[in-house]
Amino acid sequence: MSWKIIYFVSNMSASVIYGVAASLLIAKVRVKAVLHFSPSTPLKGLIFSLMALGAIYFTRTTLSYAGYDILHHFLKEDYYLRIATTSLPLYCISFTSIQSVYHRKMLIRRVLVSFVILFPLIVVGAVLLNQQFTIGMVLSHFLNTFCLICILSGIMLFFVLNKKLKLHKELHPKEVRSFRYLMGFHPVISLLVYLSVSFGISLPARLFFAGIMPVHMLFINAIVMKDTALVYGAKWVEETRIPDSAAWVALEEAHRNVNQIYLDIYNRIREFMVKEEGYRSSSITRGEVAARIGTNITYVSRALNEFAGVNFKQFINAYRVKHAQEYFRQHPDARLIELCNESGFRSLTALNLAFRINIGMTPGEWCRMQLREDQTDGTI
Repeated sequence: MSWKIIYFVSNMSASVIYGVAASLLIAKVRVKAVLHFSPSTPLKGLIFSLMALGAIYFTRTTLSYAGYDILHHFLKEDYYLRIATTSLPLYCISFTSIQSVYHRKMLIRRVLVSFVILFPLIVVGAVLLNQQFTIGMVLSHFLNTFCLICILSGIMLFFVLNKKLKLHKELHPKEVRSFRYLMGFHPVISLLVYLSVSFGISLPARLFFAGIMPVHMLFINAIVMKDTALVYGAKWVEETRIPDSAAWVALEEAHRNVNQIYLDIYNRIREFMVKEEGYRSSSITRGEVAARIGTNITYVSRALNEFAGVNFKQFINAYRVKHAQEYFRQHPDARLIELCNESGFRSLTALNLAFRINIGMTPGEWCRMQLREDQTDGTI
């Protein structure tokens, strides 16, 4: 009797927690709507995923209270559904850390293609193995595939994020490291829970559902309170303006005019870097660049942030890394200190850090790889 009470209370608590979380985000959306903003697609996905979790746990509570035994007949399917839906809120949160629209669409396309390929294969394999075809069997394997695809999505999302957050690691190493650990461990733990459920072991799944709930609430609190140090990289205020309002038209026009100014400054900065190779000076500053192109340091910083997505130091170092690569291709016998001096880096440490951020490897590793490629091509 005591286990039934615990089961009922835990499911009721989960349904209330997820329902309240979804309500808080809906309230946030309605408040922002007064200012002519509408929620972004990932934020809508987060709200729907929380509502789905709340509905699932409410349904479980209702069935338990009414004394129905249906969940015991579909125990694995129930776990598969909850593993998948439990993963969705974190994936929605992390998805906004990918600023590139191309990479977002590519990730979604890969997930859909994986599901379209995997689901028929699993169903056909089950039919050939069991020599029967039923609606219940199809539904069971649909939830099984859905769970697998959600885990696969988490793995793909982790690798995309791992690349996209490299530029931010230098500025916020602790936040980025914590974010990476969470997004790396989550799909791994989800996969282990999925395998344990497949073999009829339910305890890891119960611990997973109970442990992930505080994590969800922590992130929801960060989103509502705009704690960007926690939800690092995620743009939960990236709501889009409602295009039907007159206020939106006026704001959009003003935004275009301001953007054109910053775009012009950004193009002048790039022209200065290409023609005069200002990045080769190890002592170059924002003030010097601003003076050379006829603006001020505030406009330089804003232009780089708007159109390059980086700060002045990161922008300069990207040019220096590119110059070092080109120099090494022309002088394959050059030593690292020569690359450092030729490209404008103050020290080998700065050269090493810039290569790690922009290329993903040390300059020594890149040079060795380049030499191997040149030998393969027969250029050396």
